[in-house]
Amino acid sequence: LDSPLPNHSKSIAATYDSEYTVPRCFEHASLCHGGFVLIRGVGDEEENSPNTIDSCADRTGSSSQKFESIFFMSVQSVTKEIMTVGDWVSITTAVTSPTDTSLRPMPADHQFIIHFYYKSDVVSSWKYITSRFRQPGLDSGLFSVKYMLPAGSVHVVRVIYGYGPFIVGPCVRSWEYYDVDDLMFAVVDSSLTFPLVVEGELLAVYDSEFTAPRCIDVGPSCDSSLLIVGVGGTVGEGTESNAPNTIDGCEDYSIGKRGHDESIQSMKVASVDGAFLSVGEKARIEAYVFKAKDTSSRSNPNEKEYAHFWYAPDAKSKDWSHLRSTSFDPGSGGLMRLNLNFTLQPGDSTQAVRLTYGYAESRYMGPCDRMDKYFDVDDLVFEVNHGAIPVPSFQYIATLDSPLPNHSKSIAATYDSEYTVPRCFEHASLCHGGFVL
Repeated sequence: LDSPLPNHSKSIAATYDSEYTVPRCFEHASLCHGGFVLIRGVGDEEENSPNTIDSCADRTGSSSQKFESIFFMSVQSVTKEIMTVGDWVSITTAVTSPTDTSLRPMPADHQFIIHFYYKSDVVSSWKYITSRFRQPGLDSGLFSVKYMLPAGSVHVVRVIYGYGPFIVGPCVRSWEYYDVDDLMFAVVDSSLTFPLVVEGELLAVYDSEFTAPRCIDVGPSCDSSLLIVGVGGTVGEGTESNAPNTIDGCEDYSIGKRGHDESIQSMKVASVDGAFLSVGEKARIEAYVFKAKDTSSRSNPNEKEYAHFWYAPDAKSKDWSHLRSTSFDPGSGGLMRLNLNFTLQPGDSTQAVRLTYGYAESRYMGPCDRMDKYFDVDDLVFEVNHGAIPVPSFQYIATLDSPLPNHSKSIAATYDSEYTVPRCFEHASLCHGGFVL
C-alpha cells in the first residue's frame, strides 16, 4: 500500500499525530490506511502505543506472536471517490491470533471478537457499529464492515480485537487479552445531517423526549446498538446508560452483576422482507439477553428465566399489547438470542417494542410488574412508513423481476443441474437468485 491503489482517486498513508496520539490522514482521500508499521504489534511492542485518542490501552503480553494483535487498518470509500458525508465507507482490519492458547482457561462464553466503532468528531462519544467473530485456531484474518458517513469533517474509527465474553464497549477493560487501535481521517462535510446507517441498518440514538433508544428515520431495520447493555441498579461496573431506557418510566430492579445475572444486551426491529418498515407488513424482533451464570445461592435456586415481548403501535400513547412470552433454563450463563415475528399495526408513525426479562418471579407479569430481584426492561422506538412519511431515497429495491436502474446488466439466475445451485451464466453487473429458487 505504499503506492496509490488502482481505481482509487486518492489513497494515502496515515502519519502519527502527536496531538491526538493516533495515526491520521490529514488530507481528503478515497482511502486512508495505517500502513504496516504505525499500529503493528501490541502493548509496548507497538510504536507510539497505545495509538488511541483517549489513552485506551492494550491489555496483553509483550509479543504479537503470542497474543491478539491488530497489524493493519484502513478506511475507504466504496465508490473509490474522495470520502464525503453521506458516502458508504468500508473499514478493513487484519489481525493475528495467538499461536498457543493451551494454557488459557477456555470458558464456554469466551470468543475471539472484533468490535468496530466510530466518532464523527474527536470530542463526541464512540458509536458502536458492529462486531465480527473469529474461529479459534486460525493464525490471521481480514475483516471488513461498512457504514455510512454521518456529518463531521474529522472522523475516527476504532478496532478492538480480543478474547473474552461478548461485552460491547469502546474500551473493554474486563477482557484479559485485547489490542485496540484508532485511525483518524478527513471527510468532506457539506453540512448536511445524515442518520447513521450500517449496511442498511439504522442505529438508534438516545431520545430525551421518549427517554429510550430511538431511530428517527424510516429504514429496513432499527438496532439499539450498545445503548441498553447492562441493567439499571446493578452492583459495580455495567450499569445501563440512561437507565431505565423506557418510554413510560418503568424501571429495572436488579441486585445482580453484569456478566453474572440477567440483563438485556440489545434489541433490533427489522422487516422480514428487507423492505422499509411499513404498516401491515411483517417485522421481526431480535434480542440478545445475558443468562444468569449461577442461581444456586438464590432463595429459589434453579428456576427458569422468563422473557416477555410487548408492542405499542403508538409510542406516544404508551399503550402496550402483549406479543409473546418464552421461558428457558439459565444453564451456565452466556448470551442467548430471542426472536419473534409480528405484524406492524396502524396507530402512529412512531412505534415501540419492549422486552421484559427476569428470573422466576417474572413468570406472570404485565408490561411493568417488577416482582423479581433480577429484572431488566428496555424499549426501542422506531419509525414506520405510515403513508404520511416519505420513504428515504436510499430505499432498497423490493422486487428484482425487471432490470434495475443504473445497472449495466442485471439478470436472474436459473437452476444449474450440474452444480445443483442457482447460477447466472452470463456476465452481469448484478446477479440475483430471485424470490423462488
